[in-house]
Amino acid sequence: MEEQRQEPRVDVELEIRYRTVQEFLTAYSRNISGGGLFIRMSQPHPLNQKVLLRFTLRGLDHEFEVPGIVVWSHASPRSSFPAGMGIKFLQIKPEDAKRITEFVKSAGGAEAPAPKKKKT
Repeated sequence: MEEQRQEPRVDVELEIRYRTVQEFLTAYSRNISGGGLFIRMSQPHPLNQKVLLRFTLRGLDHEFEVPGIVVWSHASPRSSFPAGMGIKFLQIKPEDAKRITEFVKSAGGAEAPAPKKKKT
């Protein structure tokens, strides 16, 4: 499977409060990047489910409220992939994107893979 991540990320457990059209929920993240986050859960939402995320980052006195969409979902605990869902941030405020990116860098976030060169 080809690597899809485009930004550095850091493993961090954060309490994430989020809303779908049907319900309000609380879960915990596994990692975060400037482009999205991964939420651990045994029964993740389906692909393309829109959510409104609310969370804070350690050391910052700011609550983030970011719309997102499920872009990766995996429910089976019997594989090498963790159960949960990947959320891509949508319409994130530039100042919030900058805060998250700086948090990831200061927490020692792993570098994103270099883009693969296209064959000509």
